[in-house]
Amino acid sequence: MRSSPPGTEKADTRIRVSKPEEADTLIFSALEALDRLEPLIEEETRRFKAGKMRDALTLAMEKNEAAQVYTRCLEALKNNAIAIGRFQPERLEELRNRHEVFSATMALNMAVVATARTVSEGLMRDLADAVGRNSSPKTYHRAGISRKPGTAPLAISKVS
Repeated sequence: MRSSPPGTEKADTRIRVSKPEEADTLIFSALEALDRLEPLIEEETRRFKAGKMRDALTLAMEKNEAAQVYTRCLEALKNNAIAIGRFQPERLEELRNRHEVFSATMALNMAVVATARTVSEGLMRDLADAVGRNSSPKTYHRAGISRKPGTAPLAISKVS
């Protein structure tokens, strides 16, 4: 598990922990993955809050890779829960605490991203409405009066 360059480890979820050292290594790998992921999430949140959508989206690839590594570490820990409980690695409590703090960070990130998405969708809808309003054909009744604003012309397609 330690053969990859630092920060690029890919935890194998099929690992079977049978020694205390292996449990320590697994905990250490999860902490390293969290060290890589957490600042990316915090930076993405900061950028979205500042309204820098494009800048925030530039972090997506790196964030996704880091999240995958951390998720694999968590899966490996879950698959080895009995051994981890038996060996009680010294940094286990640190990982639990960091994960709890990270969960709160993720909740904030998700709320900020959802807000940004809602605002963006609203802006796009307003823009589409404005463009649609300006491109609507101006028509007249028999009496020569322009039609009421907001009433769309009816179009029928006979192509099935």
